[in-house]
Amino acid sequence: MSEKLVFTLQRLARKTWVRCSLFALLACAAVMLSTWAGPFIPDGVALDLGSDALESLLNILASSMLTVSIFSASTMVASFAAVANSATPRASQLLIEDSTVQNTLAVFIGAFLYGVIGLVGLHAHVYGDGGRLVLFGFTLVILLVVVIVLLRWIDYLSVLGRLGETLSRLERVTRKAIDQRLDKPFLGGRRQQPGERGAHAVRSDTTGFVQHVSMDLLQARAEALETTLHVHVLPGAFVAPDTVIVSADGPLDDGARQAVMEAVLIGDGRTFDHDPRFGFVVMGEVAARAMSASINDPGTALGVMATALRTLGHWAQQTRAQPEEGRPVAFDRVTAPPLRPAGMVEDVFEPLARYAAGSVEVGVALQRALRSVAALHPALAPASARLSAYALERAAGASLCTTDMDALRAAAGASVSS
Repeated sequence: MSEKLVFTLQRLARKTWVRCSLFALLACAAVMLSTWAGPFIPDGVALDLGSDALESLLNILASSMLTVSIFSASTMVASFAAVANSATPRASQLLIEDSTVQNTLAVFIGAFLYGVIGLVGLHAHVYGDGGRLVLFGFTLVILLVVVIVLLRWIDYLSVLGRLGETLSRLERVTRKAIDQRLDKPFLGGRRQQPGERGAHAVRSDTTGFVQHVSMDLLQARAEALETTLHVHVLPGAFVAPDTVIVSADGPLDDGARQAVMEAVLIGDGRTFDHDPRFGFVVMGEVAARAMSASINDPGTALGVMATALRTLGHWAQQTRAQPEEGRPVAFDRVTAPPLRPAGMVEDVFEPLARYAAGSVEVGVALQRALRSVAALHPALAPASARLSAYALERAAGASLCTTDMDALRAAAGASVSS
């Protein structure tokens, strides 16, 4: 199975309608199994369940689950809007793909369909005594599942859409993307040297963001052509029709060019999968919105800095534990550029330096955070020093008083001027 197909299936599995459809099919299968298994139950085992009692249970299940499903759907929509307004619209993607939210809605819809289909079969007299016994057993199981999911859903609503929970989700998905990249630092290929490029370029045929690069397809094409392919765009990169996405040392015919373009999946937006920098970009957007004049929430900016510092610390720790040079090369005929560590620092801290220039408390915390980032790993130090100087320059342009500027310089480790 190719990496592209695996990635597509993973993205498809996170769609809400997929899980709802699966749970609905399971509910239908339970009703059909009752019809099929009923005749196999001995007459002495089959209880004389009254149709009225079973019908009442199914009526309660169908009517209540319809109401709860509508309520849950409206709660989800309100939570998406709350995350988009309090954090950033990009962060709402995490909530849309949340497994707990999707499973809850899927269970409620599946239970509703089970009740409706069970009632239809009951009125059509298709079960018999054995079938009603099996249906009664399934109904008890589904009621138990619904109660458990409902209790969990009530508890989950207390954190759904909260800004702190959104930052925690951002940290988790960014760490996961970092681990995926460190496991395959060059997407599984060889390290691409600066300026390394093939003589024959393959340009993008559309505009969008690179979401996935199927290295196995590129490796197979390179082996067939007996050449080396060089990938010039990583997941998260913006490409236009004139952007070179791949180049080859040897000539490529039209079929080979089309196969290479199909190996690079380009979509309308960035995803958190295999794109560590996107998580830092979203963190920077949350901090920038918090420091806007209409919101002015320094606490959220401080929370973003703490989250980013922990995440960068995870990257530094894993980088020392898994050096890039020590990772195995799975695709020896394909080269890819490394992840630029300075970019992660710039993605999250540059918006803070720009939009928090007039806030002394955030500026002091920013300078201290940048000093901590520089101490995490040597690759992060140059970007941290540049952003520290940039933040001081922006603060000077914000017409802060001498005392405030002295506090910022002291936090940055610079000499305090009179």
